[in-house]
Amino acid sequence: MAPVTKIMYFKTTASYLQDPSRLIAELTTASSADIAPIEGLSKAYIGFETEDPSNAFWVFEWVSMDAHSTYRQTDTFKATQAVSQQIFASTPTSVFVNFSDTSRIFSAPVTEFVTFTLKEGVSMDALQPLVTQLEVKLQGTPKFYGSSWASVNDKPNVVYGVLGWESVQAHWDAVTSGPLKDIIDEVKKIADLWLVHAILTQSNA
Repeated sequence: MAPVTKIMYFKTTASYLQDPSRLIAELTTASSADIAPIEGLSKAYIGFETEDPSNAFWVFEWVSMDAHSTYRQTDTFKATQAVSQQIFASTPTSVFVNFSDTSRIFSAPVTEFVTFTLKEGVSMDALQPLVTQLEVKLQGTPKFYGSSWASVNDKPNVVYGVLGWESVQAHWDAVTSGPLKDIIDEVKKIADLWLVHAILTQSNA
């Protein structure tokens, strides 16, 4: 089974915003009651959106979809739910994506999260070459840590991209003009674009 990344995006409670470390510590304690690491979970990252810091991301890298499904049946998962409810001010939006390589992206100073959702009547055959061009042209961009792109599981009309940057400004500097902007302008003709940035840290939860 292929590795899969789960991305959770949600509005946070005031108590989490004021003291995220306390609730994360409680969550970690709840999830490690048996002292053993969560089976099948490779890495976890948490952080806040830079554009609106009341929004947060949790990113979990699983060895497979089966490993995630198995974890959800465990007492450990159930133990984390009470703490999670103190953190979520909205129902999290969760997606699963089979990225190829995120080794430097989520640990970069800033991570860009972007989706391309196909407009009505447009085929993925029209979007995929543009995504490939974007990936190629990004190579060698100053202050860039890499990108990975893939369709969202169960949403074949949505491509998800994650990109690592030295800063939010480094991203905007790269795409304000030149070939990257030209490709993105072509993407916007056939897909709706959503993007935000977040500063992530690796978690032991």
